[in-house]
Amino acid sequence: MKGIVFFVVLVLLVSLIGFATNPSYEDYKEWYKTQNYEDAEASTKLEKSVVGLVSDFVADSTVVRDDYKVCSLYTMNSDKYNYKVIGAFNNFFVLENKDIEAVAKQ
Repeated sequence: MKGIVFFVVLVLLVSLIGFATNPSYEDYKEWYKTQNYEDAEASTKLEKSVVGLVSDFVADSTVVRDDYKVCSLYTMNSDKYNYKVIGAFNNFFVLENKDIEAVAKQ
């Protein structure tokens, strides 16, 4: 019986922490921009501005957020890419990042 109570308390505690630290869509967009800065090797303010503008446009037009309250799933499906990221505990974890054209050529 003590094991069950401990398990229930642990699940509730993790759920409350997850609920409190579920990143917002704006947090995702900032993380996405940072990833694109690194991929594009943007170092100057002008380069970062251009990459940030394009990243915002892409995120706003193609990313779908599924909010599960304790975590969020961000999905980007296009003709060329299949991209899934989970946001939990103020962090983002890439679940899937596929270049569909590269997979089709193999």
